[in-house]
Amino acid sequence: MILRAVIYARCSTEEESQKDALKKQVEEGKICVREKGWILKDIYVESRSGTTTKGRSEYNRLYNDLQRDRFDIIVIKSQDRLMRNTKDWYLFVDRLLTGQKKLYIYIERKFYTTDDALITGIKAILAEEYSRELSKKINNAHKNRQKQGGPVVLTSNTYGYRKLPDKSVVIVEDEAKVKRRMYELCAAGFGSRSISAILKNEGIVGRNGKPFTDSAILRMIHNPLNKGTAVMNRLHYDFESKRTMRVPREEQYVHENKVPAIVSEELWEAANEEIAKRAETAGLAGERKRGRNPGKSPLSGKLVCGLCGSPYYRRTRRRYKDKDIIYEWKCKRYLELGRNEGKADRPQLKQVRCLEVNGCDNVHLEERKLYGLLEQVCNQRYRTDKAKIIGYMVDLLKVVLKEEDCQLEFDREIQKKEKLLKQMDMLVEKLLDEIISNEVYQRKQKRLEEQLSGVQNRINELERQEAKGSVLQERFSYIEKELRTGKAVERAAVMQMLEETDKILVFPEFMEIVFGLSEAMRTECGDIPPMECESSIKIEYGNLFSYREQKKEEREIIVDMMRENPRITAGMIAKELRISLSGANYRIRALKKEGRIRFNGSGGKGEWEIL
Repeated sequence: MILRAVIYARCSTEEESQKDALKKQVEEGKICVREKGWILKDIYVESRSGTTTKGRSEYNRLYNDLQRDRFDIIVIKSQDRLMRNTKDWYLFVDRLLTGQKKLYIYIERKFYTTDDALITGIKAILAEEYSRELSKKINNAHKNRQKQGGPVVLTSNTYGYRKLPDKSVVIVEDEAKVKRRMYELCAAGFGSRSISAILKNEGIVGRNGKPFTDSAILRMIHNPLNKGTAVMNRLHYDFESKRTMRVPREEQYVHENKVPAIVSEELWEAANEEIAKRAETAGLAGERKRGRNPGKSPLSGKLVCGLCGSPYYRRTRRRYKDKDIIYEWKCKRYLELGRNEGKADRPQLKQVRCLEVNGCDNVHLEERKLYGLLEQVCNQRYRTDKAKIIGYMVDLLKVVLKEEDCQLEFDREIQKKEKLLKQMDMLVEKLLDEIISNEVYQRKQKRLEEQLSGVQNRINELERQEAKGSVLQERFSYIEKELRTGKAVERAAVMQMLEETDKILVFPEFMEIVFGLSEAMRTECGDIPPMECESSIKIEYGNLFSYREQKKEEREIIVDMMRENPRITAGMIAKELRISLSGANYRIRALKKEGRIRFNGSGGKGEWEIL
């Protein structure tokens, strides 16, 4: 039987500067496959280096394909091409062996075998240590360069500036004019969305040919580079956590007049003060985290607008009546351009109207309601036995936290104490009967007292452990109560479902949850039956997320109440709908304004007429 082979190729850190390193590695792999007489089924080419598997799409595709019958052999140049992380290496080998696949390292001309487990593990540890040291050196070099005020790092997309071959920075005047206009409009009281609309109406676009988004405008206005100040050492890559961390402000390096200024210090300050005032007015000053994926939600990257295809972003607002913080998910196109239907339905663009509206009319998703909806789906689809899961979790906690039963040891120590006391009594009797001398008595008495002291200390310790055991029992009871009355189990089920979810398409009256086809809602816990193997689930929610439709529906109920009882009063309506009297009067006024009802009579006497 002819064996099927695939090639995995990736550049190491030191090879990235070599132009054809990756191409050469692929060619070497093809030559190896031809020489062995295998059939080449696929090539996984990774264009980025990394110590872990995070963000490496081709490696993750290979890792998932290990569970399918797509190939028999994986061909690599060397072990560190796969990863330089010990944990990831052992996870890969486990899946390799479970899937009965083979790994061929062509630079060593040999297959990996279980006999190589020790040496490959050592290699993985050494590779990881090498990467750790390399990371330290790179971070240290960057830090020294930034501390000494080295050249400013600009990307090719830095609007308003261009870097010359000699590493000097110059202003692109046409783009600088646009930036100055952004700052002037902001200082004059216009918000980022209004500025975006103004620039779009004037036909001004970015380097990519698209209009400026409100988020891009906000980033530009916040950037001190535009006043000539370069802030360095803002981010730091932490090797151990494999995350890019934000450096505290006091440890950052600020270099003034580092690049030519596009705007003056006064204009920059005025624009940023205006942004701060707007945030304070909205009651959100200091509450919005910034950085790379700050506080990333499990829903991030999952919610997609079914009307325009844009992603949904998480936004924060305060409820008007009680000032509580509300988290909502809104379509990106709506955030940038507002609604299509009705200009009054675009509150974020009060000062400026877009000449050409290409917004989005999809619903906003209140996070609390959304999680409640997903919990219902999990309860129906997973068929979880909450009581059984809670019992299992509490039993597991008892095994982990509870001390070993110390009653038997306590009884033994008590017996030792009684025996020592008897020996001490006998020793006194022998002294009195002059069987032993005073010197012998004192020596033996001292030894018995030391033993008795040790036994008594152990008894005291066991008594403390017994008291601790009663405290632990109270903790177990509290945890069990919280699990039964809270939403921890339901929320955990939602988190698991979101792990397996590819995307959630959002429409005004329903959503469609699309699962990854490789592991469509598969669970390995034997106590929880697996979900039916479906690629998607459609969830109808009607007007759950449509405030306007809910109000329309509520007003229709009032019309029906008036039709049944033309003499009904606002107080009766308020009591029936469980709302305030002012709320009932407000709804009645809205119906009158719409021309739906009319009151025939005066002085509170008369009847309602449905028009």
